Amino acid sequence: MSRLQLWLLKILSWSPVLRITDDSGFNQISRNSTQFRVSIVSFNVGVSSFYFLTWDASRRFKLMHKLSLYEVQGFYQNINSYGNEYDAYLAELGNKSSHHINVEKEFLTQRISEAENLKNKAFNKFLAYIAIFVFILPLYAPKLLKLMPFLTNYKIIYVIVMAYIIVNLTFLTIEIIKVKSFSRVSFRDIRNANDDDVEKKFTAMLFYEWKHHSNESTFEVSIIKNIEKYMFALIVWSGLIILGSNIEQGIKKPSDDNQIKSVQKDAAIVTLEVGTETNFNELAKANKKEIEKIKDNVLQGNYKKVIVVSEKNNKLSRDVIRLLKLYKDENISIIDVRKKKYPKYIEIIMLKE
Repeated sequence: MSRLQLWLLKILSWSPVLRITDDSGFNQISRNSTQFRVSIVSFNVGVSSFYFLTWDASRRFKLMHKLSLYEVQGFYQNINSYGNEYDAYLAELGNKSSHHINVEKEFLTQRISEAENLKNKAFNKFLAYIAIFVFILPLYAPKLLKLMPFLTNYKIIYVIVMAYIIVNLTFLTIEIIKVKSFSRVSFRDIRNANDDDVEKKFTAMLFYEWKHHSNESTFEVSIIKNIEKYMFALIVWSGLIILGSNIEQGIKKPSDDNQIKSVQKDAAIVTLEVGTETNFNELAKANKKEIEKIKDNVLQGNYKKVIVVSEKNNKLSRDVIRLLKLYKDENISIIDVRKKKYPKYIEIIMLKE
């Protein structure tokens, strides 16, 4: 597999459409990948992947296939086999000398310590990613309430991808902090052992614990690698959103400035903020200066046209129009403009012509 082919497959492994993944690596493509899967539509939810209209390496077709990280790692299968391995190892120790058993005991103790260190490093990495996540997420929080009216074209993609990343990070976080309890070798087994067997029992117990620690550390490292993947995507996607927003503002600013300059000569724009107000009196109190400005201009006949722009179901804009009709000169025309998606405010545009 050439480097170009490898990177092309890696890119396709991220795509939700026409996705190519490796079942043995839980979707991750590498040079050693062999269990390829092609799916028309596919997505991940935490430690589970869902594939629709999919073919595996043996060209078997399925309408829908689910793959779990537990299945890929053989997590529970390993646990079920450790009981038999413990019994076999304990029987094996019966044919070994005390010196040999002590050496193996020291070796197993070192292995358990290494597995614990690996788990601690993985968890520290997890805490670092959580800190980054907590730092980035509040940057979007203040804009969430104002976001919905402006979800057009490419901005919808921004929100969908960001939501997908955050959902997966949340489920992976829940999975890593979930307490997993399994039957271990108890102290009673050591306490009730014969004097001749106690050392063998203890060594076999260490063997059993090492197996469990290794299994758990392997699984936790796999989850951390998946979290790392989504954290990288979160940072890159955040950068794209910021870059795209700045480019958009840079393009719009010159045209907006020119438009404002031309409008300011022959027009005036007044914005009435709408919060929790339910009637016109409350609206007028909250926007006292703006209402006075509108009344003065309408009474003096400074403008010939008044355009009221608001959201389609905004009942308060009707009261504003009634006020305008009450004070307006007969030569002033009032135009009511309603939009399906519009911010929660009423915009009054007064034109001289």
